[in-house]
Amino acid sequence: MPGILPSLYKRTWWSLLIKGIAAVVFGVLAIAWPDRVLEVIVTLLGILVLIVGILATIGALMHRGRSARWLWVLIPGLVGIVIGIITIAWPAVTTVVLVYLIAIWALVHGIGEIYNAARLHKDIQGEWLPFVIGIVSVVFGIALIVRPLTAGQVVTWLVGMFVLILGVLWLVFAFRARRWQQISEQTPE
Repeated sequence: MPGILPSLYKRTWWSLLIKGIAAVVFGVLAIAWPDRVLEVIVTLLGILVLIVGILATIGALMHRGRSARWLWVLIPGLVGIVIGIITIAWPAVTTVVLVYLIAIWALVHGIGEIYNAARLHKDIQGEWLPFVIGIVSVVFGIALIVRPLTAGQVVTWLVGMFVLILGVLWLVFAFRARRWQQISEQTPE
């Protein structure tokens, strides 16, 4: 008796095919037009934040008479609505702000890694990898600050490459699962 996963994949090989095609298309678009794909992703994120903000606000207003803590839900809801609208209206601005936040994190993280590596070096002679990690993080942070939009496009391009490779793997898997189905249909149980 075959396992449940091979049986499932044999019956739903077409879903792997659809996922593979969608991933390949997205990957190619992300590589060809990283700035547009990044803008779309940020806009979708803005829509999500707006929806969550609206729902939180509605929930808070519905429960304002039942709980003294309704303001703790209302305030983040209203902030979500404002941020969602700003993100949808100006996705390029949101992208730059996001890239700067990542840059700040990379700098702080890198400096912390270098500091910790210096302390670790006292205990473990010849350990250089933490220094390299810290330096790479600092350089990455500086690159993001100097060229935020280019860096955002590079990140989108890398995501596109990853999704493209994933899509190709899904396509290969879909055809293999389809072959499993064909073989199982030809062999009596």
